[in-house]
Amino acid sequence: MKNISLKNIIKHGTKKPEGIGPAAYPTRFARDWKIIVSLFALGLISLSLFAWQIYLSDQLAGGYLPPTEEPADVSVKTVNIKRLEADLQALQTKQADYLKLKANRIKLIDPSL
Repeated sequence: MKNISLKNIIKHGTKKPEGIGPAAYPTRFARDWKIIVSLFALGLISLSLFAWQIYLSDQLAGGYLPPTEEPADVSVKTVNIKRLEADLQALQTKQADYLKLKANRIKLIDPSL
């Protein structure tokens, strides 16, 4: 098994091979990937710890999230039967008028014929 040292993750070599000039693409891609993966792991761990802290604070003491309050008094509305029957009658007359208009419709003739 290979021993991994945290000191060597960011450390880079000081010797340059001869004949190699400045390159546009970094030649130490293994070090760059180690940095990227390390930062991702550190961010993931810190985010998990913060989420765990919020979860525990909400479960134990009400914490960050405000408690939901239930209304104490419940309002009850009564239905006026006479008014409801009047509305139903008005809708039925509108339906009957619509059906009459639909049955006695004037058929349009195409003037181009």
